[in-house]
Amino acid sequence: MIQHLIQPSFGYSSDVAVHTAVDLNLCVEYGHHYLTISIYKKDQFPISIETYVLKERLDVYTLEYILQTEKYASLAVAEVNLIVNTPDITLVPEKFHKNHLSQSIYNTMQGDLHLSGVQTDHVSQWELSAVYGFDEPILKYLTEKYTFVKTKHFISLALVSLFRNNLEDLDSFIKIYFSQHYLTIILVKGAQLQFAQSIYYETTEDAIYQLLNLVEHHHVDLKYLKALVSGHIDDESATWKELRKYILDISLETTLSIETKSSEQDAVGSHFFTPHLQVLQCV
Repeated sequence: MIQHLIQPSFGYSSDVAVHTAVDLNLCVEYGHHYLTISIYKKDQFPISIETYVLKERLDVYTLEYILQTEKYASLAVAEVNLIVNTPDITLVPEKFHKNHLSQSIYNTMQGDLHLSGVQTDHVSQWELSAVYGFDEPILKYLTEKYTFVKTKHFISLALVSLFRNNLEDLDSFIKIYFSQHYLTIILVKGAQLQFAQSIYYETTEDAIYQLLNLVEHHHVDLKYLKALVSGHIDDESATWKELRKYILDISLETTLSIETKSSEQDAVGSHFFTPHLQVLQCV
């Protein structure tokens, strides 16, 4: 069902006009309740980012409706990256994974009632394979519309970004990405990955409980934990204020390349865009 009168909830636009730029790529990133479409140059410089917060799960008709609007309809792109950010993902040690087992792994961990295609990412930096489901009609639509489409899971790319940018912090470190109704959490202790998954939440209390329970389960001392937070969280929100009460070394993760904002972007902080920009750097 098309989600009527859909408009971006927030966005970013550079000074470069979309239809005068060359060497453009497109990134379509979706979770259960959000969709982010990014236009970027081959050097990962973002031209435009638009995020749609959705009341219902994204379907192919909503995506088609958006990509047929004037901004995207005549856009010539060399490559499209489809980024899946849903919780039905399983991380398997790379040495134990075989490609022909991906479907069985997915069915065992997620059940066989999901009407999903199954994809595997190889995250060599962590010696892991990520097995996850994706929406087959969405991939089919993009493949028919564009010449070249690659699929990756958000957590796979977040792990690559963590390896590239945060190696000095891996003794006791957590990254928290907020999206609509989901926390995507990556927890590292003693340079070993402890947890990488998305967790559903509805209220501030839910989010704090889930986070504290996870940290306690992995015997991480909050006094020594460093936390970086980004995504769809207001720095005046109750959730952010509660997080600061429990974690001493916590900050919003901003991206320098997007610090200069026009009046259109003043409503949200640059940390809203950090997860989407980190994806672009790792596709």
